[in-house]
Amino acid sequence: MSQEKYFSVLKSCRLFQNLSDEALQDALKYLCAEEHSYKKGEIILNIGQRIHYAGIVLEGEIECSFQDYDFNKYNMNHFYKGNLFAETMACLDVANSPMQIFVVNDCTILFLDLSVFSDSKTKFEYQTLLTKNLIHILAEQNFFLNQKVRLLAQKDLRSKILLYLKNLQADENGYRKLPFSKTALAEFLCVNRAALSREIHNMINDGLLKMKGRIFLIL
Repeated sequence: MSQEKYFSVLKSCRLFQNLSDEALQDALKYLCAEEHSYKKGEIILNIGQRIHYAGIVLEGEIECSFQDYDFNKYNMNHFYKGNLFAETMACLDVANSPMQIFVVNDCTILFLDLSVFSDSKTKFEYQTLLTKNLIHILAEQNFFLNQKVRLLAQKDLRSKILLYLKNLQADENGYRKLPFSKTALAEFLCVNRAALSREIHNMINDGLLKMKGRIFLIL
């Protein structure tokens, strides 16, 4: 199978945890896996389209976002190599997607048909394990969204920035790395880009942060 060269990426995905290579091959057949490549700037899914499949990023980077009634864009999340996306909407077979999926960097996506999980006639040797893994993923997604609600509920911009930064994983020296640009971060926090840059600059001057590029240290 053409997906064999991506086995290491696929096995890093939570959905396929604890599967052997042979079992993974069977799982990909079971989920009707289809591989597609996209160029930077392309749109994988438009707002309003029906969602049939979830996807795994094999290479590159994508962004999931939505728009308000004034067509302002809000970044919900970025997905990288090994990340599963659109699983909730695929399970629900959403007729009109509230989200847009945009290609940030050239990418290869493996699409999966998750409708088999709700088809009582379809049986598969590893169905129970895949279902368990999918439930864990959906629980993580629910936790992420709860954290984002908490983040957006902060009353001032500095509190939003600090809470977001503190939730990023730190290395052994306490340094953290922003996963995307300040423009994307402003969209994620639902704030103005210029206001975000100004507040980060103020936080550095106030001795709260050290920052170089996307690498920062909370003081």
